[in-house]
Amino acid sequence: MPERKLVNINDMPKWFKALYILAPVLGVLLITNQLDNDFFFIYKTGEFVTNNGFPTTDFLSMHGSMHIIVQQWLSAVIYYFLYSKLGEFGAIAFVYVCYALFCVLMHKLTRLITDNLFVASMFSFVADVLAATMFETTRPQAMTFLLILLAVYMLECFVQKGKTVYLCVLPVISLALINLHAAMWLMLFVFAAPYAAAALPIKLGKIKLEPCCSFIKLLVCGAACFGVGFVNPYGIEAMKYIFTSFGYDEINKNINEMAKTSAANSSGTVFFIVLAAFMCLAIFAKKKAFSTRFVLLFLGTTLMAFMNLKSIAYFIVGGVPAFSYMLKDAEIKLPVDEKKPSDKKDSKKLRMLIVAFAAMIVVLVVALVTQAGNTQAPENEAKSEYAALDEIVAILDKEDKDDVVLFAGFNQGQYFEFYGYHPYIDGRAELFLEDNNKEYNYLKEYFDLEKGKIYYRDFVDKYDFNYLVVDNAMPYLSTSLEHDSDFELVYTSDYAKLFKLKDNG
Repeated sequence: MPERKLVNINDMPKWFKALYILAPVLGVLLITNQLDNDFFFIYKTGEFVTNNGFPTTDFLSMHGSMHIIVQQWLSAVIYYFLYSKLGEFGAIAFVYVCYALFCVLMHKLTRLITDNLFVASMFSFVADVLAATMFETTRPQAMTFLLILLAVYMLECFVQKGKTVYLCVLPVISLALINLHAAMWLMLFVFAAPYAAAALPIKLGKIKLEPCCSFIKLLVCGAACFGVGFVNPYGIEAMKYIFTSFGYDEINKNINEMAKTSAANSSGTVFFIVLAAFMCLAIFAKKKAFSTRFVLLFLGTTLMAFMNLKSIAYFIVGGVPAFSYMLKDAEIKLPVDEKKPSDKKDSKKLRMLIVAFAAMIVVLVVALVTQAGNTQAPENEAKSEYAALDEIVAILDKEDKDDVVLFAGFNQGQYFEFYGYHPYIDGRAELFLEDNNKEYNYLKEYFDLEKGKIYYRDFVDKYDFNYLVVDNAMPYLSTSLEHDSDFELVYTSDYAKLFKLKDNG
């Protein structure tokens, strides 16, 4: 009988490696092929900036004197250009390109961290599927998460290879972030913080942790990144935008993506399943690697993910590859000449391999179910809702746009802005906070109206609306207008109603 040999997963044939490397491409099937609801005000913003320069007062809603900062101006211009030249295909294709680059970069980062093809492929696969399911859409975040991932990759290259040239890329990333998505600019420093902490010599009792890299070089790089942050149309206002855009009750309690992460939400369920799978892997792993920067990166991004659903993206970008380091020394081998291993030690290794595969499959299945049940259905519903809104637009187009004083809600306002109307509010939530617009807390007023906390007629008379688009989220306003003799219902559907002020002249 020939002697049985065990072949390391890194030594498997090229066709076998290709299966792992190409596996994340499956995530492409999970990306939505529909324009995000925010795209409509993003497009109009890009159109305005291209033709008129950078605004300081609002040009989309009816509140023309409201102070604004266009913190996504460059993203808006990019999407405007793509949609103008290639239509919906151009905008969606751009997201696919960003995702493809995300997949490649995630695999390179995890491979750099672990130097283990199997571990790197498994974790990059999980990260890619989750990103595709939850966060890849026609919004600036498609570029934001890619840039933050690139920053982590450059930092890791600097640590492992010791070449300062990698740090030179970070100021360029900072410049891109502050103009593409200013609200997320500070995330560059958040993700760099674990590397800065690991660059300091630390002694805990008898345990001494050597610096991973030069702290001085990181400090100089950080200063350069901060300095180029001023290179944007709004200066320091854009740099501190995050502080006046999050943490408000009007946003946290009423906007789904800002809700606290819990198992009651499908995205939260997936997140907790991933954490459980990671715990199982950690338990089964006989050898566990430790690194200060990866522990801090994993714990920090996990904490952010617990804070709200939107921040799960940062766990995917930083936490997943950071955790892969723990398993970098896992000696996972496959039998070649026999179907079964000859001893208990080999059996344990194969069981760990099975557990790893099972964990990956569970995550994928949950993501697919989430996509099918919680994304596809809303997408189909959104198409029907847009069809209804198109009929309302056709009715409004019979009037002179300058004569239409339109109320439209948080989820519909941007659609009417896309067609040239100026509604009461739209999806740019933070702009309607008084701390940002320096005028009035329109966002609170809107949600108070939605909940029936203010009298509808006082609100309607305050702005002299002659058309009101009311969706199913506002039953109080809808019922009140139906019983108001000054208004008539001119259009109704399963998604929205259009009320018109009667002409009593």
